[in-house]
Amino acid sequence: MMKLQKGFTLLEVMIAVVVAGIALLGLAAAQLKSLQYATNSFNYTVSLIQAQNTIEQIWPYLCTLQKDNPDFFNDVAFKASLAPQIADYSLSLPASYANEMQVSISWQDERLTDNVINQITLNATYPDISGECP
Repeated sequence: MMKLQKGFTLLEVMIAVVVAGIALLGLAAAQLKSLQYATNSFNYTVSLIQAQNTIEQIWPYLCTLQKDNPDFFNDVAFKASLAPQIADYSLSLPASYANEMQVSISWQDERLTDNVINQITLNATYPDISGECP
């Protein structure tokens, strides 16, 4: 006489648990990668803001830089005032002032295994207003 089965066998349950575990590990890996991309996007946005702030902080000193004292660009206090206010970012400026220059902000992301230094560069162009300076 045959006995009717009512429920799952232990083997079926174990296979279902393994399949569910693998699926959940895949979801966890995708979530982790998503968080890494979101953080990288945040760092990129902050570095763009820092570079734009540096470019804008030079504007009030255009008369000084173009006419009166071009060496003011190399003043330690002036360059320190242009530096990013957030410690994880570093500023790179040219050696001397020019009406066209590149401003670079870089940051290190330790979560990446290859320790790539991330960097953005903005091109700044200032008009020549030396003839209009007092």
